[in-house]
Amino acid sequence: MSNFASKNAIVAAFVALLLNLVLAAAAQAASYAPKKTIIADPSRPKQAPASKEITDPTTQVVFAPGLEVTFHIFDGLDTQWRLVGNYDFMARIEEAGRDGYIYEWQMGEPADASGSRRVEPGDIHHSRKVSLFYPKHETTTLIGYNNALRISDDLFRDLKLGKRSEFSLDGPETVMVLHQETVPMPHYITGHGEETISMRIEGKDVPVRCIKAVCDNGWTYWILDNPRFPLMVQGNAPFRWVTSLAHAYGESDATKEAKNIFDQLKDGGVATSYLILFDFDSAKLRDSSKAILRSLSHYIVHEPKLKLQVEGHTCTIGSYNYNMSLSQRRAESVKRYLIDNCGISAERLKSVGFGYTKPEKPNTNEANRARNRRVVFRQFN
Repeated sequence: MSNFASKNAIVAAFVALLLNLVLAAAAQAASYAPKKTIIADPSRPKQAPASKEITDPTTQVVFAPGLEVTFHIFDGLDTQWRLVGNYDFMARIEEAGRDGYIYEWQMGEPADASGSRRVEPGDIHHSRKVSLFYPKHETTTLIGYNNALRISDDLFRDLKLGKRSEFSLDGPETVMVLHQETVPMPHYITGHGEETISMRIEGKDVPVRCIKAVCDNGWTYWILDNPRFPLMVQGNAPFRWVTSLAHAYGESDATKEAKNIFDQLKDGGVATSYLILFDFDSAKLRDSSKAILRSLSHYIVHEPKLKLQVEGHTCTIGSYNYNMSLSQRRAESVKRYLIDNCGISAERLKSVGFGYTKPEKPNTNEANRARNRRVVFRQFN
């Protein structure tokens, strides 16, 4: 090989070595370089987004004012074990908190009864008794008992753990009056694991998890697996029932009702509310009613020219003079609350009671009488 050729070979080898070093360095740098954002080609079909997590109504339903629980009763019995038939029992939570809870209840035909109950905080936590029977027109606190709306915290915990617990029902009058059982009643109840059943919530049938609880006499109940709302969703004795829920997710019922009232006023100058309620035989506003009026006042203050007459109406239970007086006092109570607690000028409000002289429906059954007990707001100049 000539000297020239030898020199060319050395140069070529040196250049190849340099090129390899450059390529290696570039490759190493690329491994540390930030990734480029890839812009999707709009002409290509898009990938389906990841499905959203399905919410669990078992734990999302809320035991709070405004909740409506309807027990659809089959072959219902009265307090003397007599067959009543099929009907709906609707309970509406009016107050719920650290001091217990209050609910209004109403039975449809053929039972046709209504009333109000309060449950003590101690019973919410510890009672192992459940009331299933409701005398007509009852307004009471049934000391020592919970009810099908929710069993106690202690009883729920035992059933969740599969423990055997003491358990009893208020039962018919044969037990409470005669102190003996004409039909074998439960004395103990035991949790038998979880079952998924269907319950109607806000008009849709959805699956919910329940604890299956079996009594020592064979009666069985399904308890919602929600420690804050252990509802007796279904039962097979002493009569059968299934449940449905409305206003179940903790929405502000007061806000919705206030908006409903104001929308009626805007549309026709008159608004009717069936949710502004008072203590039994009293003009004292319930806390839930005060919340509605506070929400309503937010609309009223932004309409400075709006003047309202508050009208009280009753059903026919009681004398003419008594109901005239009660309706006037209730209308005045609404007016005073708006003035004293909501900052509405007294010149913009007046009140009047009509007793049962202007019924909305015939006072032939409890459902109609409940509609006649109402508060009306009427615009005036």
